[in-house]
Amino acid sequence: MKAISSIFSTLIVVMITLSLIVPLYLFFAQSYTNSSIQANSAYNNYLTDINVKISVIYLGNLANTTFVYNYGSVPIIIDKVIVNNVSYNVKYEILTGSLVPLSSIINSNIPVKENSTIILQINGNYYYFNLGSD
Repeated sequence: MKAISSIFSTLIVVMITLSLIVPLYLFFAQSYTNSSIQANSAYNNYLTDINVKISVIYLGNLANTTFVYNYGSVPIIIDKVIVNNVSYNVKYEILTGSLVPLSSIINSNIPVKENSTIILQINGNYYYFNLGSD
């Protein structure tokens, strides 16, 4: 009788262990997939940020004589422009190799002071540019 009892207890333990294999496998497979997706997304954002190369060219005291130049290898989307402590919420795409007047981006030909700072929010990141002679 004692031998049958130990066989049944062993079978019960094996059945419990086998019944937990599928839920544990599904949980860890899902967890691994989620972390892989997040890592790939972060890496793709990093590559995009590396390839953003932008310059502001200041030629005069107005927004139509101040230009934004995208010399990077990816198009950029400008979400916000801050000039003379005034914020402009925009949604403007600049393709690779394009030179665009600041007045086209903010839809205004405002005065731009020499030695001021222009802040551009591009693809979620902020870029600061000091204007004027160096």
